[in-house]
Amino acid sequence: MNSYFSTLKHLITLLVFAIILSCGSNPLDVDVSDVKVELTIKHFDQDLFALTNDISRKDIEELNAKYGVFFQDFTESVINIGSVKNPNIHYQLNSFKNDSYIKEIKADVDKSYPDFSPYQIELENAFKHYKYYFPKKETPEIITYISGFNYAITTDDKYLGIGLDMFLGSNYDAYAQLGLPQYKTAFMSKDGLVAGAMLGWISTEFELHDKNADLLSEMVHQGKIMYLLDAVMPKAKNSIKMSYTQDQIAWCEKNEESVWFYFIDNDLLYTKESTEIIKYMGEAPFIQGFPEGSPGRIGHWLGWQIVRAYMKENPTISLQELMMTEYLMLNNNAQEILNKSKYKP
Repeated sequence: MNSYFSTLKHLITLLVFAIILSCGSNPLDVDVSDVKVELTIKHFDQDLFALTNDISRKDIEELNAKYGVFFQDFTESVINIGSVKNPNIHYQLNSFKNDSYIKEIKADVDKSYPDFSPYQIELENAFKHYKYYFPKKETPEIITYISGFNYAITTDDKYLGIGLDMFLGSNYDAYAQLGLPQYKTAFMSKDGLVAGAMLGWISTEFELHDKNADLLSEMVHQGKIMYLLDAVMPKAKNSIKMSYTQDQIAWCEKNEESVWFYFIDNDLLYTKESTEIIKYMGEAPFIQGFPEGSPGRIGHWLGWQIVRAYMKENPTISLQELMMTEYLMLNNNAQEILNKSKYKP
């Protein structure tokens, strides 16, 4: 009899231990060691400033041959000097490269990023996770550049561009001189570079095509984006992924119930008023009418919690099914996701 109870006690202990382990594990922290990703890194900033003489038409042709669509996007959109087909484009690009202010920025970028390999490793790991879930998706080439404080991230089907001058640290003097608010510069740093790049890539890969979406649809869509960021960066802090401070994350967790019921009580979930949607989805230092400490983009955070709850309640739904709504016609109804999430903060 004693032997029986001893064995039973041992089994119960093992069961409890297994439950504890399963509760603490992250189902998105998958093994990607066998996933093959060939990540190409190109440094447009280095190639551009390596041209010590005045830029010639031949230089333009060589840059265009090496960088293709990115080079066109850079001249036309990032620094807005016109098309690479313009016969005088080399003059405009030369003016940009030789501008004393741009040269200072380049020097600061070189000091902050003397070696890009640590970020390359992080990006490779993130794209291994991305490839794990979406094996047929192409991996973009990574291109670093200096934008003159215009664009942090640029994307196309084939490339993911990272403006290194937009990740020089929250206390970088030029950001304050430009009048950028602290809530925007808080994660314009090395810590936010990879998460910012992956968020930019994911957001353009999975866009919301409903041009007349209500607030709930916007929230759930951004929640899907954030959940995919969870999947490609499973070890990253929530604060890094959300670009919130730890205090802001703590505020959200503490006030989750009251925020949710504020949305319910004020019939906000189904509003299509752009001013209301921007109020809860747009960048802002705080939310008007909310207690002190409330962060902007609260709708993103709330949508994230809804989608997390949905995936937990519906473990048979794959990440591909969650994200590939326009192709598979699954889970494209924000209300259905909310209902099946059983979300109750």
